Amino acid sequence: MTERNQFLRLLLLVARRDYLRTVRRRGFLLATLLLPASMAVLFIISSAVSMNAATAEPGQILLVNESTVALQPDPALAPDVSLLSRSDAEARLADGSAVAYFLVPSTWPSQPRVTIIASEQATTGRSIDALTRQQAEQSEVELLLRVSLLRDAGLPDSTLGQLLTPIDFSAVTTTGEPVTEAALAANFIVPYVFTLIFVLSIFITSGYLLQSVTEEKENRVVEIVLSSIPALPLMAGKILGLGAAGLTQVAIWLGTAVLALPLINQQLQLHVTLEPATIVLAVAVFCLGYLAYGAIFAALGALAAGQREAQQYSSFFGFFAVIPLVMTPVFLSDPNSIIVWALALVPLTAPAAVLEVLSAGSPPWLMIGVSLVIQVLFVGVATVAAGRIFRATVLLYGTRPNLRRIVAAVTARG
Repeated sequence: MTERNQFLRLLLLVARRDYLRTVRRRGFLLATLLLPASMAVLFIISSAVSMNAATAEPGQILLVNESTVALQPDPALAPDVSLLSRSDAEARLADGSAVAYFLVPSTWPSQPRVTIIASEQATTGRSIDALTRQQAEQSEVELLLRVSLLRDAGLPDSTLGQLLTPIDFSAVTTTGEPVTEAALAANFIVPYVFTLIFVLSIFITSGYLLQSVTEEKENRVVEIVLSSIPALPLMAGKILGLGAAGLTQVAIWLGTAVLALPLINQQLQLHVTLEPATIVLAVAVFCLGYLAYGAIFAALGALAAGQREAQQYSSFFGFFAVIPLVMTPVFLSDPNSIIVWALALVPLTAPAAVLEVLSAGSPPWLMIGVSLVIQVLFVGVATVAAGRIFRATVLLYGTRPNLRRIVAAVTARG
C-alpha cells in the first residue's frame, strides 16, 4: 500500500509539473487560442460581407435605346432604369453625375449585344461593391429588355407575369427539415474539419511529450530526475500531464464550437448540431489516440540520438494518422465499406477514422465498439513497451540501441 501511494504521489508530481510547463508555453497558448480567434474573425467577416451584399443595390441606371423595339420602363420590374438620349447620357458622363450608361444599339435584338459606355473613373480602382452593383444593374436592364420583346410580340401581361414569376424549388428531408446547398456542403466540410482539429490536438500534445523526453535526455536532466523518481512513474506522469494539457485544449475548442454553432447555423442557414454522445465519444477517442501516439513518441524520444532524429521518426507515424482525412469522401459515401472498417480497426489510423465516422452521422456502432476495444488493448501494450524502452535506453546519449536490445527491453529480458 505504501509503494502504491508513493507511486501515485510521484506520478501526480510529474504530471503536475509537465502540465503547467506545457500550458504555459507560448506555442501551446497560440495554438489553443487560434481556433476561437479564427472563428470570431470569420464570423465578423461573414457578417460584414452579408451586410455589404444586402446594401449593394443598383442606383440610377441610364439607358439609351437606339433600337426599333419600344422600351417602356416598368416601375414594378425595373424601378431604377431611366431612358434618355445619347447626348444627355454623354453630358451626364462629362459632368461626373454618372459613371456609365447602357446603350441598346440599332442592331438589337437581331444581335443580342448591349454596350456599357463607362467613364475613366469607372474603370480604375473598382471595388468588389462596385462590381456587385454593376451585376445587379445588368440583371435589371436584361429583365427590361426581355419584357419589352415579349410585349412587342403581343404577349398579354397576365401570361407575361406567369413567365416572370420565379419557380421556387425547396428540398426537405423525410421529416420535413429543409435541405440547402450550404447544408450539403457542410456534410462534407464539418466531418473533415472536426477530425482535423482533433488530430492536430493529438499531435500537438504528443509532440510536446516527444520534445520533453528528448530535451531532458539531451540536457541530461533526466539523470537527476531518475535519481529521485523511477522510470515508470516518470513516464506515466509525463503521459498523464501532457494528456491533461491536450484535454484542456480540446475542451476550449469544443466550447468554442458549441458556442459558435448557433451563430454559424443562423448565418449560413444550416442545421449542424453536436450530439452529447458524439462529444463524449470524441473525447474518449482523443484520449485513446493521444495515449497511443504518446507512448510511441515517448519511445521514439528515448530511442533517438537527438531531437531532430526523433522528429523525423515521428513524421513517419504521422502519415498514418492523416490517411483517414485523405479518404474523407469514402467515409461520406459508404461508412460501412471495407476501407472504413480497416482504417477504424488499425490502431494508428483508428482515432481519425472513428472521429470521421462519428461526425458524419448515423455511425455503425459495432465498428466503433470493436475499434475502441482494439485501441484500449493497443494503448496498454504500447504504454508498457514504451515504459520498458524508456527505462532501458533513456540514459544512452549520442548512440542508437540495436534491434536486439530494443526487443529485449520490450520483452523485459534486458
